[in-house]
Amino acid sequence: MNAARIGVLVLAVVAAGLAALLARGLVSSNDTPPAPQVVEAPTAQVLVAATDIERGDRLTENSVRWQNWPEASLSQGFITKAAKPGAIAEMTGGIARSAIANGEPITTAKVVSTKSGGFLSSLIEPGKRAVAVSVSPETSAGGFILPNDRVDIIHTIRVTQDGPHGPQQVVQGEVLLKNIRVLAIDQRIEGDRGEKVALGKTATLELTAAQAEQVTVAQVEGPLTLSLRGLQDSQAKDEASEVPQALGSSSVSVVRYGSQSIVRVR
Repeated sequence: MNAARIGVLVLAVVAAGLAALLARGLVSSNDTPPAPQVVEAPTAQVLVAATDIERGDRLTENSVRWQNWPEASLSQGFITKAAKPGAIAEMTGGIARSAIANGEPITTAKVVSTKSGGFLSSLIEPGKRAVAVSVSPETSAGGFILPNDRVDIIHTIRVTQDGPHGPQQVVQGEVLLKNIRVLAIDQRIEGDRGEKVALGKTATLELTAAQAEQVTVAQVEGPLTLSLRGLQDSQAKDEASEVPQALGSSSVSVVRYGSQSIVRVR
């Protein structure tokens, strides 16, 4: 066998091998299973918060929005667009009973309508009372106190003491209560997120029954001043729930038939 025939035979073997590999690749590609189809679960549009809403904030058209929600995860309290297509307009102006996070569904249990009576009472913590006190820009941190701020209540009275030249009047002040939540300033029960201050004449405070009695008695004797607390101090331990350790020498605690009350004496 000459060299030419050997060369032709080698080329034929190589070509046959390449053809076999190409055929095998085509067969393998045809055996590849098709990609699985993704089936989306049915959803419904649910009313959710479009931003973080604090307790006592008034809802606006920009603070709520519709969002797709899996139908399998729908709760009975959720507000759906299919059931209430005009819910955004209906909820606008409502007041949040509790804080609502961005993206959290809005429910009627978390929002109270100002169109119905008793909306302020729904914002009061269980066991607390709403008590109004007279204030002015001079006695309310220059008017920079807004609803949901925390304040200390300072009581000022004039007492008569013996001096070197006879009896003289002396002004005394004491911190009556600490870390008290402001429910409202005049008729405003929500802040404007720093857009403007509240120059009100009446501040409504959230107090316990005993604190309400204490503040009412103190108002008769002398003016009350509200001292605005910083944000970090407001988030610290709730001092408002603590019983004051010292009420001054002019205060005594009286218990009648198992009920405790604070009585001022001179």
